[in-house]
Amino acid sequence: MKKIVAYTALHYGKEYLHSAIQSVIDFVDELHILYATQPSHGTRSNAVNPDSKQDLLAIAINAAGNKLNWHEGNWQYENQQREAIYELAPDAQCILVLDSDEIWDTQCLQLVQDEINYQGFQIKLPLLHYWRSFYKAVMHDPAAPGRVLFPNGNRQLSLTADVESYHLHHFGYAQSVKTIQYKMQIHGHLNEFRKDCDWYKDIFLANRQTDCHPVGSQFWNTEDVNPDVLLPDFMKQHKNYHKALIE
Repeated sequence: MKKIVAYTALHYGKEYLHSAIQSVIDFVDELHILYATQPSHGTRSNAVNPDSKQDLLAIAINAAGNKLNWHEGNWQYENQQREAIYELAPDAQCILVLDSDEIWDTQCLQLVQDEINYQGFQIKLPLLHYWRSFYKAVMHDPAAPGRVLFPNGNRQLSLTADVESYHLHHFGYAQSVKTIQYKMQIHGHLNEFRKDCDWYKDIFLANRQTDCHPVGSQFWNTEDVNPDVLLPDFMKQHKNYHKALIE
């Protein structure tokens, strides 16, 4: 059996942290939380983090139990924070990248199991982006980040999962207004934000349904979705599940 671990590069994100951990914890041997005491995305701000370390730690303990490994650091950039996992879990043979606002489902976990002997370095998984509720989502974003890593694999090889069959559920834009406001102030792509509008006011707060990406993407138009069909059953217990608009 190969050792499978998950890691979360964390600074804020309490709204979905428990759900994210819950979605993978029975599948992995260990969960590593890499907690950044300051923003690591290259943009520093005097804004107050809405999520305290104590709150995040309590959520992680409750969701992960004795599988939790909590680490703290003041990483200077995001890749430095993320790549710390290779030193913190040197014996991991498969690593799931578990962002605090992403939920895995059984299809994606089954894909990992099916490809556990993959000889490449990573498997890229498409994202389904929920927009201000569980009932609207961007369904056809072609971007697919690396979410399954094989540290000993060939770094020249990667596999992209079929978007029609596999996707992670991304709730980065289905969070509270105060969380999004903080997120935008420390965003790693802040200098690339679109100049044709004030994204936070004109798109997010206005709940616009077309051309929603903060940098810009022709694919970021929302569609009606049914969370009863798409999401794992445990998500029905989430406080945001039945909200028409998350504020």
